[in-house]
Amino acid sequence: MTDLETEFRLTVTPDDPDGSRRAARLAALGALPEADPEYDDIAEQILQVTGATWAGVNFVGENQDQFFPGIAGPGTRSVDGADPEIGREMPGDHGYCVYVVAREKAMALNNVMDYARFAGNPVVDALGIRAYIGAPLVDTEGATVGTVWAIDNKTHHWGQPDVDAMKEIAATVMLRIRQKAGQA
Repeated sequence: MTDLETEFRLTVTPDDPDGSRRAARLAALGALPEADPEYDDIAEQILQVTGATWAGVNFVGENQDQFFPGIAGPGTRSVDGADPEIGREMPGDHGYCVYVVAREKAMALNNVMDYARFAGNPVVDALGIRAYIGAPLVDTEGATVGTVWAIDNKTHHWGQPDVDAMKEIAATVMLRIRQKAGQA
């Protein structure tokens, strides 16, 4: 990696001082980086709510590495035994969920091209992303361990009702995570 690439990455990816705490909470909750059909169903629900092309449940690891235990949309399912086009893992410098985790607040980008910080994200070129909406998964100890999200290759006009709906889904997912861990 060149110095320019390193400098660019540092200006795009947010600082992550809570990575170790988040990783410890994910482990304590038993939130493992593995596919879960229940979270795939939630991703399908997010598609219905948002009208987006792709959606998912995302756990963000210690180094901002991302894993989608739930994902839905074109290219996310195995066809005839072949690997899906869109995988369940993504580096921290790709996508927008790491910003939701860093901010610990929901975020809606109706047109990512309106924001220099987000327009240059690698998913813009890879998938043609133009819109993002996401809400944090916050555990009972206040750690943000991931997100629920939706992305689209067309712009949107998401407003407060859409953000509120994503927050409700995030709360439902967090409750389910705690139930699975025997902490609810």
